[in-house]
Amino acid sequence: MSSSNQTAAAQPAPAMLPEFARAVAQAVIGEISRRGVIVPEYMDTAQASLYTGMSVDWFAKGRCEGFGPPYSKVSDKRGGAVRYRRADLDKFMGDRREGGGR
Repeated sequence: MSSSNQTAAAQPAPAMLPEFARAVAQAVIGEISRRGVIVPEYMDTAQASLYTGMSVDWFAKGRCEGFGPPYSKVSDKRGGAVRYRRADLDKFMGDRREGGGR
């Protein structure tokens, strides 16, 4: 058998792709359910952005202008790494909650 035939044999047939995708999705969902969703205690700006729904640019501007959530600078270099603590992000967002029952 040639190498191109071996490669084709290793891949699921097109008709089997939906079944294969469903099986993979079920396995991933099962693993997440078993482990639970893990949210890190400290997040970089991209993770904090995903966690809060605010943009990375908003976080950068907030650091520069002093209106954003508290952060830790873990590098002394200009433009160095910063981290946001999950509890600080939760408090920051909670303190700005408006409407509905508080």
